[in-house]
Amino acid sequence: MIDAGFVQEIGKLIAPIAVTALIGLLLLRRIEGVKALVAKEAEFHKKWGEQFFECSQKFMQAVERELAILTSLANFKLGDENEWFEVELRHELFRLIPTIMELDLRIRRIVEFAPSSCYAVKNASSECIKLTSALISSRQGSLDDIIKKIDEFNKASINAHAEMLRISREQ
Repeated sequence: MIDAGFVQEIGKLIAPIAVTALIGLLLLRRIEGVKALVAKEAEFHKKWGEQFFECSQKFMQAVERELAILTSLANFKLGDENEWFEVELRHELFRLIPTIMELDLRIRRIVEFAPSSCYAVKNASSECIKLTSALISSRQGSLDDIIKKIDEFNKASINAHAEMLRISREQ
């Protein structure tokens, strides 16, 4: 027969181990829950960051295309045999405007996930649109000024993208 005192001593030894194991299991479950939450949040920021990056790239490409068309039109020698080309360029130019505006709106919506950088991005994109619009409507302005604003937009976008992804960036 087993001695009752022996069972009590075994119980005294096992109880702290069991309590420690139970606490360890509870902590492990909690840590796994936190890890899952952090992973989910990181995925959220990654998706918004990807959308922002894509929109920013498309915006820059559309503005660059707009500038290329404007440059072509400025250098265009009007002649009856080439009139169709000028008409096509003007049509493409005016088709780009709603695309640029849509991309700008999308960028403005998404960049809110980068509160420290959002103003610089919004300001630079607005200036790009304002300067190109002035060039189209009044034929006044400078391509160099627009290119500088595109560069500002790029730099601000890089910072906003890093902020969205929660990446520390040296500036």
